[in-house]
Amino acid sequence: EVFLGRSVTQHKNVSDETAHNIDTEIRGIIERNYARAEKILKDNMDILHSMTEALIKYETIDEGQIDDLMARRPVRDPADWDGPTDNKPQSHHDDFSLDGHDKPAEQH
Repeated sequence: EVFLGRSVTQHKNVSDETAHNIDTEIRGIIERNYARAEKILKDNMDILHSMTEALIKYETIDEGQIDDLMARRPVRDPADWDGPTDNKPQSHHDDFSLDGHDKPAEQH
């Protein structure tokens, strides 16, 4: 299916020039809003990183936690949270041990 809802079998309802003008305007709208979205993300990168950390720790976040994030405050624990209460995500490195092996295999 061709852009503007025209299919190959339908007759053209607009001239080539009008179709080109519409496509140009739509491209401009998309490019302006892409740049705007990119700027919003860059300007709020700290919030994005804090949200990432909260999601790693809690897996889901609620409205109150989002409010904390948007206000750039430490994220509160959810009411039903039974994990660690420090406002830092747990390191994934704590999930496994070296079983007494503190050197690479070739050094044993």
